[in-house]
Order: sequence, then C-alpha cells, then structure tokens
Amino acid sequence: MNGLTDSVTETEKRDALSRLLDDSHLEGADRLRAFLIYIVDEELAGRGEHIRGKTIAQDVYGRDTSEGSDPENVVRVDARRLRQFLELYYEGAGKNDPVRLYMDSGGYRPRFESVEPARSHRPVKRVERFGVPVGTFAVGALIGAFIANSLLLSDSEHAPGSSNSVFVSETSDLLQRAAIYEKSPAALQAFNLAQQARAMIFPIFDRPRQILVLSVFERVIEIDPDYFGGYAGAAQALATLSVITPPSDAKNDYTAAAMEFANEAVRLAPDQAWSQSAKSWAYFANQDYEAALMVGRRAAQLDPEDGAVLDFLGAVALFSGAFAEAVETADRQTLVDSSNQRFANRNISGAAHFHLGDYEKTIQRFEEAKRLGDPLSAPSLAYQVAAFSVLGRDRQAQAKLAELERAWPNAPIATMLKSIYSNDKHADDVVNELLRQGWSPPSLQ
Repeated sequence: MNGLTDSVTETEKRDALSRLLDDSHLEGADRLRAFLIYIVDEELAGRGEHIRGKTIAQDVYGRDTSEGSDPENVVRVDARRLRQFLELYYEGAGKNDPVRLYMDSGGYRPRFESVEPARSHRPVKRVERFGVPVGTFAVGALIGAFIANSLLLSDSEHAPGSSNSVFVSETSDLLQRAAIYEKSPAALQAFNLAQQARAMIFPIFDRPRQILVLSVFERVIEIDPDYFGGYAGAAQALATLSVITPPSDAKNDYTAAAMEFANEAVRLAPDQAWSQSAKSWAYFANQDYEAALMVGRRAAQLDPEDGAVLDFLGAVALFSGAFAEAVETADRQTLVDSSNQRFANRNISGAAHFHLGDYEKTIQRFEEAKRLGDPLSAPSLAYQVAAFSVLGRDRQAQAKLAELERAWPNAPIATMLKSIYSNDKHADDVVNELLRQGWSPPSLQ
C-alpha cells in the first residue's frame, strides 16, 4: 500500500482530492468534506499514521472525547459513508481518474493509487452498499417525507376511537414535539423525519424501499448524531437488507452494520422499545433466533402500544417458526379493526395462520390487509394462492396466481421465503402449493 501511495506525487494527490470535492454528491455534506480534507492534509503533512477516530472527533468535529459520550461513533458512521461515496464515485464519475483515493476498513488513513484507464483491469465491485450517494440524502428525505405524510393523512381519516381519544393522542404528540424542540430545532427535524421513515419499512421484501429508508435514517443521524432513532431505524433497514440479500460479502456487511447501529441505539437509549426492537431484528439477521425473540419480547414489554415494535416481534416469531406467538402478537385487537398502512400485522397473522393449518383465517387476514390498504408484497399473494390450493379451491387459487404474476412478474418467491425463514420447510410448504397450481419459478421460465 505504501509503495502505491509513495509513487503518487503530492500534486497528484491534491488533484485527486479536488476532483472528489467537486463531485455533486458532496454538495451540502460539509462534515464529510471536512473529514476528507482533514485526512488528506494530515497524510500530506506526514502524520497519516497518527490519524485516529479520537483526533478526527476533536480536530474536525470539535468534540471532547473525555465527556463520557462516544463522539468517535459519529466518526465511524461518517467513515462508512465516506468509503461508500468513494466506491460509488470511482465506479461512476471518477472511473477514468488517473489517481484514486482509498480509505481502507479498520482505519482512517488515506491511500492513493495510480490507475491507467486504458489498461486498468481493476474489477468493479458490483456490491450494493449501505444506502445511496451522500448527495441524494436530501432527495431521499423529501421522498420519504412525502410518502409518509400521505400515509399519515390516510391513517387520520380512518383511525378508530372517539374524537376525545384522538384529541388526547394529538395533544400528547404536540407536547412531545414541543419538548424536543426545546432541545433544538434540528433535534425536532430529526425526530419527525425518523418517524416518517419508520412508517415506510414494511413491506420488507422491497429492496429499493429499504435503500430509500436507509438513506433517510442516515440523514437523521447526520442532523442529530445523538438521537437514538436514527441508529435504530438504520439498523432495521440494514438488517432487512441482510435478510433479503443472498449469501455474499454484501450480506455479511449488512449484518455487521445492522448490529453496530443497533448497539449504538441501545447505548443511547437502552430503555426505549425501538432501540430494543432494532437489536432484536439485528439478532434475527444474524440468525440468532432465540436472542431475537427474547429481545423482541423485551421491546414489546417496554411499550406494548407501539405497533411497529409489535410488528417486528411478530415478524421475528413468524420467521423463527413460533407461529402461535406470531398470531398472538399480530392479532392485537387495537389494530385488527383499524386501517393503518404503517403496520403489517394482518400479513403476519395470515402467514402464521397458514403454518398453523387455519387456511380460512389466512385468506381472511390477507383480504382484510388488501381492503384496508396494508403493505403488500409478492409473498402476500403467494400465501393466498397456497391457502386456496390446500383447501382444494383451485379456481380461486388460479385467479390469485394470475394476480401475483401480473403484479410481480418473475418474483423469486422461493428465494424470498427461504432467505427469511429459519427452516426451509416452512418456505417449501408455500412454494409446493404454488408449483401444484402451475407456477413456474423464474429460473425455469
């Protein structure tokens, strides 16, 4: 590495830095720009080997590492984002740059490498990284806010209960936001954005959705690095990406990052249900199903009224094979009769009832989900096809199969289900019924 760096002149290194700083993806990302400039300046001053998270926290962010907090965590988060930016930049706009700047994992010292574009055979790593380029964070936030606000408006039109209960809820929300605003306007902005992004996580099988949600939570962390919700939400999006990604280095990266972000959420707010729920989902992505259930139950006990927490507990129970617990968690009366597009409880209940052998209830729950506007995905229709098939109602099964193939043509149902269930048999129970109805897996089409 040092040989490659030493073969590049100081002027070439400065030029490489200038090209990066001129990229539109760094516009408005002042902290990342300062981070990048600092490590290059330190390297060119001969102090590269002394760059540490502590020095960056002090010299770039002006944070005191002796105050009992962990300002170096912000450095680690920004370092990950900077590595992501560098990779994406050199895959795109900077693919023909004569000199590339790298920051290897495990440290912060920059490394420079000469590249001959015409002769370079450097493989382009087509691995989906954590989120999207830095410059698109604001776009992701705006899209997320628009979609989430639409969902919240829809919910307010159909929310159950008396006008008095709605008034009490709205008053509580206003008081909470007023208290957060007293901390700082930025803190309130981060809180509002996190709540909007949280409403978008389901359906979990939608990869572009998860990448968008992750970008919004990364923006939340950028606005308020001390707010636990940014880390909890990012952990859940990363864990979801891990679950739906085939075995690969990318999957391992997602899994490790999910646990790191979940741990930070728990460190900042160990008594918050969302923090514990994020840790539960990170355990699930790591295939530690027992720990996932234990921590998920703890989260539900901390706030039994938090529908998102209950959804994740229900999902963990379902995909771990604890179907009775999944039904008990999902069939909570406060949500069963309501129209709330943020929650996936009816989908979870329908799938769990299928594995318990109650196929009529499966059909009923998924029909309720469709009628009430809950999040739906290809597996939602696959379960309905399977339920009709087991009951011998082939005509209805065929109709649902046609609906599935119109809505999600070539959906890899078997891969999707086997990627998330702890036992392949549970996935096969659904897939075999689809095959019986004439479904052709994408690989055979």
